[in-house]
Order: sequence, then C-alpha cells, then structure tokens
Amino acid sequence: MAANKFLGHYKMESSDNLEEFMKTLGVNIVLRKIGMSSYPDLTVEQIEGDHYKIHEWTMVKSHIWDFTLGQEFKDKTVDGRNVLSTIRIEGDKLVHTEKPANGDGKIPSYTWELKDNNDLHITYELEGVICNREYKRLK
Repeated sequence: MAANKFLGHYKMESSDNLEEFMKTLGVNIVLRKIGMSSYPDLTVEQIEGDHYKIHEWTMVKSHIWDFTLGQEFKDKTVDGRNVLSTIRIEGDKLVHTEKPANGDGKIPSYTWELKDNNDLHITYELEGVICNREYKRLK
C-alpha cells in the first residue's frame, strides 16, 4: 500500500512562507505567531487496511487526523475551522484537502512527499500561496 511508506515519526526542521499561507487562509495574527514559532512532531500510523492516524503535536497544541484513505471526514483544524477533509494517495504522494464544513470558504491542500533520504516534504497550497515544510524522519 502506497501510504505505508509514510509510516513513522518525523520532526519539523524548517518552514518557509507559513505566515503568508496562514494569512491567506484567514488565520488571526495571534495564532499565526504561535504557528510560526512551533516546530511540530508528526507520527503516521496504520490502524487497519486503509485506516490511518496522523498525530501532530507541539508544546502548545496537538491534533489527530483519524481517517480512511479517500473518504471524507469531519475535522476541526488547529486554528478552529470546521472542515471536511479528504486524504488520498496520488501516485507516490499523500494529498490532503480541506473544504469548509459550511460550504463557504477557502480550500487549501497539503501534499506529502518523501525525499530520497526518506525525510518528509509537505507543500501547503492556497490561492497561489505556497508554503514548504521539511521534516526529518526519526524512525
């Protein structure tokens, strides 16, 4: 299964253009400043079959995505938005999209790719604004 290659634990090492991405998304300045100072850990685990959990945590907040590949699920983002998320495999990438639960708003996407050394690169995209985040695989 293509998603299994993402299983593991990662620590964020760098991020560029996150503040502009969050501003475009409509995140308030206080949450943007908190987000800019956070270097999250991520753990990706397979529960069973296409059922996965991604746990992201910092010293300030944590979040868990509990999902089945390709199936829409309700979520509340760390900045408080109620969304309908879908996480799916596209080729060798994991792609996560968020639609506003009320049907009105912006739709960001997050594309996960493993680099040759098995470290993780996540690209955030919204209305032409791109943020790149690099994670070191710890195990």
